[in-house]
Amino acid sequence: MRRFQIVILAALMLAGLAACGSDSNDDAGDSPTTTAASNGTTATTVKAQATPIDCGGTNAYVEEVGNEGDFKPVKADTLSVVTSLPGPGFWVGSETDPADVTSGYEYDIAKALQNAFGLANLEVRNVSFDAIQSGAAKDYDLALSQVTITCDRAKNVTFTRPYFFSNQGVLVKSDFDKPITTLEEAKAIKWGVQSTTTAADLLEEIGTDSPPRAYPDLTDGYTALRAGQVEAFLIDTAINLGEAANSNGELKVPSQFVTADGPDQYGALLPKDSVNGPAINAVFQELEESGELTKLAQENLTADPGTLPTINVP
Repeated sequence: MRRFQIVILAALMLAGLAACGSDSNDDAGDSPTTTAASNGTTATTVKAQATPIDCGGTNAYVEEVGNEGDFKPVKADTLSVVTSLPGPGFWVGSETDPADVTSGYEYDIAKALQNAFGLANLEVRNVSFDAIQSGAAKDYDLALSQVTITCDRAKNVTFTRPYFFSNQGVLVKSDFDKPITTLEEAKAIKWGVQSTTTAADLLEEIGTDSPPRAYPDLTDGYTALRAGQVEAFLIDTAINLGEAANSNGELKVPSQFVTADGPDQYGALLPKDSVNGPAINAVFQELEESGELTKLAQENLTADPGTLPTINVP
């Protein structure tokens, strides 16, 4: 999501420290955070409303807060990060080449991790979202790619604690005149969605009248929307608001979905066998306690989604 005005629906760090969640120890949820409330409004410096994710008796993410010095990079003196571009507001500077990215919420978090671990280099690779969330990506330390923590994904990868919350936002062309403010109206829309995301899961849950068109990456989906192949595109509100803000008035976000389970919770994603979760959680905790995460969100994700109408999904 570009640094152009987008969303602060960040739930920046659960205490102790998150396309596509959960507190876990006695301290989780006790720290001030910034989050999008379940009714779509934005609450600043309030306790995160994270819902534990019980995966058959185990938590979906690593709870332990360890020591920064225990971090073990896969490449000497280098923090290796993967993401799936574009990432408006989260990775800013290029939609395809991570070497040209110079700012953004997750980019800044990656730099903070690099510095905390005392590593000389930061290497960022552009990898498909499906490869990231499925565990197919290789030779990296962590992924920062707006990945929602789920039990299915946790079977193949390891998650840190959540550092961000997001609802699912509706993106349409600015001249689109059909209302999308109720579930019945949403069901009648010809949707586009990025494959293997929680947005795709939500549309399946809603039960749309026609099957959504799934696209392997975000750029293809946005291109399809502009070309009129679909009427609306669903992905995290923050991402869609960023795309709308960068469209010179061509696109707009008329509404967002709110589910009974609350917003999606983003976590840093690690290879399944990684032992680095506690060390990363330690840095996240320091960034949260110092107020740095809130500062980064305000710098990179500045539009308020609380003004958007909400569609409640029971």
